[in-house]
Amino acid sequence: MHKYKVVIRVKPEAPTTEPERVFVFEESAFVAVTAYQNSQITQLKIQNNPFAKAFRDAHNPS
Repeated sequence: MHKYKVVIRVKPEAPTTEPERVFVFEESAFVAVTAYQNSQITQLKIQNNPFAKAFRDAHNPS
């Protein structure tokens, strides 16, 4: 697993002596996952994902 954090780089629009500014947001660090161990979290993600229609249909047969 890899840990990620948000970094915003601001560069001057025109050539200048002003340096690039970098802002790092440590509090926004996260770990991306491909599978959830908690089935309730899996269901929550499926219910709230507008592109997960096939998953919703598979879990809720009519």
